[in-house]
Parts: sequence; C-alpha cells; structure tokens
Amino acid sequence: MTLQLMAVGCGTVFDQYYKCALKKLESRGIVRVVALVDPNPGRIAAIAKDFPSARAFTTPADAYALTTPDLTIIASPPNWHAEHAIAAFDAGSHVLCEKPMAASIDDAERMVAAARSARRVLAVGMTRRMYPCLAEARALLASGALGDDLSFVYREGGVYGWPVSTDFPFRRATAGGGVLIDKGTHVLDFLAALLGRPTAATYADDGYTDGVETNCQIGVEFPRASGTVQLSWSQPLVNGFHIAGSAGELTLHPWRLDAVRLRQNGGAWETRVSAATWPSDLRMGGKRGTPWTYEECVYYQIVQSLRAVVHGEQVPVTGEDGLAIVHAIDACYRQAKPLRLAWLSEAEQARADSHHWSRRQ
Repeated sequence: MTLQLMAVGCGTVFDQYYKCALKKLESRGIVRVVALVDPNPGRIAAIAKDFPSARAFTTPADAYALTTPDLTIIASPPNWHAEHAIAAFDAGSHVLCEKPMAASIDDAERMVAAARSARRVLAVGMTRRMYPCLAEARALLASGALGDDLSFVYREGGVYGWPVSTDFPFRRATAGGGVLIDKGTHVLDFLAALLGRPTAATYADDGYTDGVETNCQIGVEFPRASGTVQLSWSQPLVNGFHIAGSAGELTLHPWRLDAVRLRQNGGAWETRVSAATWPSDLRMGGKRGTPWTYEECVYYQIVQSLRAVVHGEQVPVTGEDGLAIVHAIDACYRQAKPLRLAWLSEAEQARADSHHWSRRQ
C-alpha cells in the first residue's frame, strides 16, 4: 500500500527534518509525495527536485482541487496551522501538524473540532515523544522506582542558531512568543507524557516591548509532581531533566535519546538504555526499530501517523494533547512577570521591568 502525501509549508523545518524522512518513505514504497504547497516558488523549487512525483501549488485550495492526499503534513507558520488543518479535513485528508499546534487556544480548539467532525486523524509533531529514553523514564515512574513526593528541574538552553530569513520569529505580533513557544512546547509536552496534564503556576520572562522572550522560567505543576522549567535562547544552560522522589532520582539529557540515569535509595548511579521500538512500516507485525537521532524520530512519527490512518492506531500526540500544551503556554503568558536577571544591577533591572512586554497589554 502506497499512501499519497501533501506538504503545506516548504521552509526550514520541512527541509531539515521532514524531507529526508519522506525520501526514505518514498524509497520504501510507503508513501508518494503528490503535492508541495508554499507561496514562495523558490522554496518549492529547492524541495521539488527531491520529489519528482510532486506537483507545486501556491495555496492548499489549488492543491486539494487536483490531488487527494491521504495525509497532509502542515509545516507552515503557526498562525496558519488552523486554517491549513481545517482545509485538509474539509478535503478529506488526515493531518500531521508541526508544533506548536496553533497560535491560540481558539485555533487549537477549532482544529480538534474539525478533526472530530470530519472523523480524521489529527496528529501533532511533538517529535520527542518518539525518544526511547522517554519510554524508559515512563516505565520507571510507572513502576514506582522513584517513590512519592516527586519534584523536578528541567533546563534547556543554548545560543539561538535557527536559520531565518525574516524577523518573524522575534516579534510578538507575528510569532506570539519566543523561547517558550519554541523550546517550551517540546519540554512541556515531554513532561506531560511523563507526569500528566501541566498547570502553569508561575511564569517570568525577559521579553522587551514588542519583542519576544529569550529567557523564561516556569513553575509548573502536574498531577504527579511539581517543579521548575528554565529555557534560554541566549545562553548555554546545564541542560537536562532531573526528577527525585522518596525512593530515588532520575536524570536524562535532552540530546541523548536512548538512556536515562537512575539512582535508588542513595545508591550508585546506573545507566538504563531503553529497548523501546516503533513500527518502521505499515505492515501488521512488520519490522520495528529504535530511533537514534532526531531525524529518525521524525521518520517514526510519520510512520505512526500513517498507521493511524490505515489501521486506526493511536498517534503519539493527539490534537487533545496538543491543545493541553497550548492551554499551558497561554496560561504562562497571561500571568507573565519580568524575569530577574542576575547580571543586571538594580537600576538596570528596574528599567528592564518597566519595558517588559506585559506592561503594554
């Protein structure tokens, strides 16, 4: 069985992550990319050479008039996700939508409602759900290996290096936010997979006037734990996740996909390498594999979305899961306060506070 696939948005995300996965899927006869949609002809031209069967379109409406994709991958800017997803459902296509799921709660709710009404799959591209270390950490928590009274710290930061061609990501009016939407979407969803639905208890960032935040700190609560998330676009942090309870503690690094470190009852640290696997094709009882890189996680995520289309299996992240993260991020921004920055003098901090973006709301 070869499924037809459309891509809406042919920018950097598609080029760096989805392109290689889809080329592999095409080479294995699992999918055929039939349409590439982007208003920029240059972006389509750069991608089209890798997909000779694909037709180029400037709008989804033009594409759906002439093609019938089984799955549409939406990798357009977030403020277009709802419109593009709803158009796909109206055309009878299932959807895999890149993160963040939507630019607002209203958009995310409309996407979920449209998928439900059309009886189509809505999967959200939270690729870290495919990490083997997440499966290992979930199993350990479920077994009670850490005991009760769970608390955690999750830090992720580095100097921003994503290739951009405009200032779209750095203006609140167009991007909606900065590091919280970029890194925080992944981190909050990763924690939700471990601990349940998140509730933002406190939030502070360094967003200035009409710009977006480059640093933020969240006090976040889950049904099973509470803790702190620190994110940065401007500085390397001591990256990683550490969670401790009455019986032990666990750590993992966001860039080591396969293993966690566990210590119980004050004993020695041990490394647990995950044996988690995912289906690598659409056959029932077919081959399974373990992703070792982020790009391989994208491949397995697409396969799982296709299996949901064909076999009715569960996708790693549903529209309802994505909506919960949009709610958490919205809650952060609604209670935003200026972040205290240790390198500023009191006078500089007071001046920064007076220009914090929340003062302009």
